[in-house]
Amino acid sequence: MMERMQENKLLRQIMRGRLSRRQMLRRAAALGVSASAMSALLAACAREEATPAASPTVAAPGGVTPAASPTAAPAETPAGTAELGPATFQYEEPQNKGGTLIEGSFADAKTLNPILVSDTASGAVSDLIFNSVIRVDPQTTEPVGDLAEGWEISDDGLVYTFTLRDGVTFHDGEPFTADDVKFTYDLFMNEATGSPRTAEMTERIKTVEVVDERTVRFTLNFPVAPFLVEQMVYGIVPQHVLQDVDPAQLAQDPFSTGQKGRTIGTGPFMFEEWVKDDHITLVKNPNYWEGEPNLDQYIWKVVPDATVVAQQLKTGEIDYGDIEPSQLEDMRLQPNVNIYKYDTFDFTFYAYQLDPEKTTIFQEKEVRQALLYALDRQAMIDAIRFGIGRVAVGTMPVMSWAYNPDAIQNKYEYDPERAKQLLDQAGWTPGPDGIRQKNGQRLAFTIYTNAGNKIREQYVAVFQEQWRQIGVECTPQTEEWNAFLDRITGTKDFEMFLVGFSWGVDPDQSTMWKCSAYEGGFNMNKYCNPEVDQLLDEALRTTDQEQRKELYTQMQNILMEDLPSAILDFPQALSVVNKRVHNLFPNDVDDRYNAHQWWVES
Repeated sequence: MMERMQENKLLRQIMRGRLSRRQMLRRAAALGVSASAMSALLAACAREEATPAASPTVAAPGGVTPAASPTAAPAETPAGTAELGPATFQYEEPQNKGGTLIEGSFADAKTLNPILVSDTASGAVSDLIFNSVIRVDPQTTEPVGDLAEGWEISDDGLVYTFTLRDGVTFHDGEPFTADDVKFTYDLFMNEATGSPRTAEMTERIKTVEVVDERTVRFTLNFPVAPFLVEQMVYGIVPQHVLQDVDPAQLAQDPFSTGQKGRTIGTGPFMFEEWVKDDHITLVKNPNYWEGEPNLDQYIWKVVPDATVVAQQLKTGEIDYGDIEPSQLEDMRLQPNVNIYKYDTFDFTFYAYQLDPEKTTIFQEKEVRQALLYALDRQAMIDAIRFGIGRVAVGTMPVMSWAYNPDAIQNKYEYDPERAKQLLDQAGWTPGPDGIRQKNGQRLAFTIYTNAGNKIREQYVAVFQEQWRQIGVECTPQTEEWNAFLDRITGTKDFEMFLVGFSWGVDPDQSTMWKCSAYEGGFNMNKYCNPEVDQLLDEALRTTDQEQRKELYTQMQNILMEDLPSAILDFPQALSVVNKRVHNLFPNDVDDRYNAHQWWVES
């Protein structure tokens, strides 16, 4: 109890912007975190990343690029205590067949249909049921074949011809063919489905043609440098199951909501059961084309919050899950787990509602800019993330080869006086209650985030306090994950929201910033700037990496001036795996690529 009181006192001081970096170290010691440990975390936060993500290799025009698979290294004896570091991808020959692996999360899936997936939980489960044409190698970030065994690219970069694997079957025994690939992409490009990827797919893909049952040809509207790692990495659904379903009813169909024998793919696990807000159970696919999985069963277990995830990782009720930075020191004391800390393509951001029909409060960029200047993001990362993350400069994550912080003009370092000046200039003056007003409208709004995510809940509490210091009234509101997800991606009924997001391995960010991505993308706040659209399009059409980097830098500088959304931080992930689990390698690119090789000790 006393530790919790001290922790709350620390947070209140951060909220008020009163705690220095040196004081942070002193307070950390009072909370039981050694100064050396905290200094190490802060140093890790500040250091430059050793190796940026590699650019996908594109096949030579007219040449065939064979499918590849990660090379397994000999296994080493597991350490006797929990370790902290990235996965080493050291494969171990299975010593046991059978058993169950339980992954824990406080978020349930929204759908099992890869056409409709827009959240982490849905993606995590559906990735075990379905295969894609292409996967991204988690060690190199290059495209490798999944359902494709090879591909050719035309000289002009407009035509991609994929040769599909022979002998692959769906879970019901029906053969997988090129017709299923065409059918899947036709659904992606059908606006009636409500897929979040429709806008991007239809903009880039002109036609999908079946050449023969093992060959499918994609013709693009224009050259797309990241086509393989952006458009070809989504699960393929069975035509024979869904061909008679009205695309407008796809989300409600039992295939999407989970029905044994109907929710079928070609992946290593088959759907068994979904009890909402409790668990999803999958069983092994004995006829999986890469080989029969070692596990009998996989369970996605839903628990109330991140605290329960950590507790059940310690007790062994959960085998795999992510923890929050505040839980790290305690978890390192547990003898039954391994801890993996690794860089990600993730970021935390809040979005301003820019649709004037919903609210006019954020129409002036001075208001948007002032709010970001008023947040002490470094102090938030130090206190709430325990230094495990980095203040965002621009929109590109540190793992990206397009990360270019020195060239970003507006960095929005903590400056509450600058925030007040901007609001004054825009005509927002303090009212009788201290809250700024203009033309009879108070500078007051609600910010939504998802319940159970303690970091985001603490972030919005800091927002409330630090924005009050400049005369802004913010009311935090938490919401159950699926209701929250529907609010920000469906009804878009919000003034502001805070959430996490993850880019792909390529720096193309069209899905969030393009005007067309408001319907059928992740431009959730109706931002539109034709100059940004032009830069994004130009960057897609060139394969020269340095030229693309410069274009993305120009794009970021416009975004940082307009500030339609405020990217706060680039966090690292903390994943915990029970030591009885083998061959599971947490990483931010694809931790499911070898799910058939996972095994557990009996």
